[in-house]
Amino acid sequence: MTAEFHAAHASGENWAAVATELADQLQTQPLPQQALAFLYVSEALAADLGSILTFLRSRLSLEHWVGTVGIGVCGSGRAYFGVPAASVMVAQIDPDDFHIFEPLKTDADLDAPELQRAIDRLQPIFGLVHGDPAAPESLATLSELARMGSTYLVGGIASGERGAPQIADRVVNGGLSGVLFAGKTMVQVGISQACTPVGPVHRVTEGREGIIATLDDRPALDVFKSEMEADGSEHSIASGRYHVALMVPGSDTGDFVVRNLMGVDPHNNLMAISGDVQVGDTIRFVRRDGVAAEQDLRRMLADLQKRLPGKPRGALYCSCVARGPHLFGTESREMMIIRDEIGDLPLTGFYGSGEVCNDRFYSYTGVLTLFI
Repeated sequence: MTAEFHAAHASGENWAAVATELADQLQTQPLPQQALAFLYVSEALAADLGSILTFLRSRLSLEHWVGTVGIGVCGSGRAYFGVPAASVMVAQIDPDDFHIFEPLKTDADLDAPELQRAIDRLQPIFGLVHGDPAAPESLATLSELARMGSTYLVGGIASGERGAPQIADRVVNGGLSGVLFAGKTMVQVGISQACTPVGPVHRVTEGREGIIATLDDRPALDVFKSEMEADGSEHSIASGRYHVALMVPGSDTGDFVVRNLMGVDPHNNLMAISGDVQVGDTIRFVRRDGVAAEQDLRRMLADLQKRLPGKPRGALYCSCVARGPHLFGTESREMMIIRDEIGDLPLTGFYGSGEVCNDRFYSYTGVLTLFI
């Protein structure tokens, strides 16, 4: 019987060795005739992405591919950093049930007839996107794309110093590319931000742009210091463990976007963060370290499992380059936790320079999508 989803991951001395190992692993079982393949390669193989794609397309006889490059790539229970490596997953999905689109570089690209026809035909409620970090202006198309058909998007921004090519049936560059799935495609998505709240939600009562002066009519720095003390922290403000979470308006799940604490002015009790903040916004302080990261990842996985109607068929994981060994201690620890919690299922993914969940960009997050 043909497996609905099948995955492989490998490292090697060069692109040919890696691609051959991937193909050998995948061909141990019959692959579906109609499928979509996801391919992620490490930055060491960025220049060879076209060669790998051509080789795998020929060996596996699969036409449709999406993917990109990351500083790291991952599979079930395993991650690779600093070596030539790749991860691939083949999903049994009828080509009539998805549409691959090349990079959207301006708002005008959203009006392309082919994309509009695909949206009308698929009525998508889910999509996967990959972006180019060197084209930040084109990434503004994300929110507009999400609004077209009320599509829930996941994905990430390519990472690495050797270029950021993407795959949209062929190797492409720039903008935001990806694939939209027909409305009948069933998924569950979880996001882990590697944070533990250290205090309640506050309202900004004085502040603008990236400066916070008062919270709940109290000096912002005083509020922060008192919550650090209550957290029992022995670390200073400059430790980098504490951040500011901007609460997402209208979210019924307490969703937030984390921003770095850039500096403080103890004389005027001011705080500066790496993000816009205005009077009336709500925020809370969070701690991000290895302990918080593992706790939050396990919490997210437990929440996901409660929502599952059965065993997932396959998974996509888009994580941040600042996670992996930086937060979890070893390069595969993060992926081992996911495997331990949800089981050893076909999985592929990468470590990028920004993550996508719903209609916004995040950092320091892990976004897990389960096909059900």
